[in-house]
Parts: sequence; C-alpha cells; structure tokens
Amino acid sequence: MRGLMTFLNRMNILMWLLGIFIAHALLYLALGTATWLATSLLATAFYGIILLVGKLVASRYPDKEESR
Repeated sequence: MRGLMTFLNRMNILMWLLGIFIAHALLYLALGTATWLATSLLATAFYGIILLVGKLVASRYPDKEESR
C-alpha cells in the first residue's frame, strides 16, 4: 500500500492527463464518434478528478524516506 501511495505522491498529474486525453481522442476517432472532442474531454475530466483525489489521499501518508 505504501508503494502505491509513494507512486501517487510522485506522479506528474499533467502528463498523465495529457496521455489519457490523447488515448481517448484516438479511441473515439477510431470508433467514429461524432462528438469525439467533448467525449474525450469529459473522460479526461473524470480521470482527472480520480487522480487528484488519489493524490490528496496519498499526501496524507508519510513517505518512507522522509520519515527516517
């Protein structure tokens, strides 16, 4: 559990959101979705909320290296 929290603390949210947006945009373009941009933005916003909440929870766990 501590390893997951350390990963969440150190992850770059902006790069993850950019990757998620690109993946969703390519997916919805390949599927031929007419509203691919709006759908990609909504999916990215949803994952952004999940990642930010995860980062908030992870920030409450002390880092193993900092506690020494």
